[in-house]
Amino acid sequence: MAIKLCCFPKDPLEDVDTWGESVDKVLGSKAGQIAFREFLKSEYSEENILFWLACEEYKKIKNTPEMISSANRIYSEFVETEAPKQINIDCGTREKITNNISQPTLTSFDAAQKLIYSLMARDCYPRFLKSDVYQGLLRRADSRAASGQYCTGATCSHIIDLIQIRMDVSCKTSHVDHQETKIIWSTNETHLSGESLKAVLSRKCGRVAFRDFLKSEFCEENLDFWLTCEEFKTIDSPGQLTWRARSIYEEFIRTESPKEINVDFYTRDAIAQNLQQPSPSCFAVAQKKIYSLMENDAFPRFIQSEYYKDMFDAASVQRNIRKHRKAFRSKSNENLV
Repeated sequence: MAIKLCCFPKDPLEDVDTWGESVDKVLGSKAGQIAFREFLKSEYSEENILFWLACEEYKKIKNTPEMISSANRIYSEFVETEAPKQINIDCGTREKITNNISQPTLTSFDAAQKLIYSLMARDCYPRFLKSDVYQGLLRRADSRAASGQYCTGATCSHIIDLIQIRMDVSCKTSHVDHQETKIIWSTNETHLSGESLKAVLSRKCGRVAFRDFLKSEFCEENLDFWLTCEEFKTIDSPGQLTWRARSIYEEFIRTESPKEINVDFYTRDAIAQNLQQPSPSCFAVAQKKIYSLMENDAFPRFIQSEYYKDMFDAASVQRNIRKHRKAFRSKSNENLV
């Protein structure tokens, strides 16, 4: 019997009204984390929740090598001076972390995490409750409750869409390393990708649109994993292959990993067994399962969504522009003759 895989076991907006009780209620909910992060992003301070979440994951680590690796990553990303996502902490706390980073412990970031938590609770959280982000979700939740319509599992509501994250002709995407950049629709990518997942994934702007849709359903890790596997299969160096395989395992496969994908125990265990001597095909089974999940579950909803419509509209605009330019050039050439 096939098991239906889904993103949420219950309506993601079911407890949205409880977010007004405390920042802990927000941070304790996956949907709350996403909504709060989008609000902080609008205030250019999303590094606060990213750091706090990274610290929560860090404290779950069980082995020393992984702890050292993770500690250095958190330090270089959030703590050191001029880090890409430098958090706002006092010099004393920053210096103490710096002095101890060569021999980290599970409590290395506790003081900094506490400061950032206090900043979010005292400064950001009250504004979040008054924001369009939260108030819009609250109204949507109230409307559902009144009508008796709830959304669970694979049919969960587009929360980020409600927060007015919309596709534009300039599409926003994340690379495999998930650092967001702007991608402009180029002339060779403006045709509608077609009504198949393979066609959509073959074009950059198709991938952008589909990832934004998956993000609205809180399962963008599926596409991120699939794209990462495509990149992994192109690696030639055995040393790099081993390192990258372990990195993918830690990010997507390991139980309770940051972007854990939904695959069965046997597939997960087989990958773990092959990590010592990985081959370019060691993720092939998992990649195939995730592709099938996207194709059969998410993609049919995508082609009915506003994300797909926006992609089509943007493509149509570009085609019309090229058509008019071609006609104008033709007419100009005729006049010259």
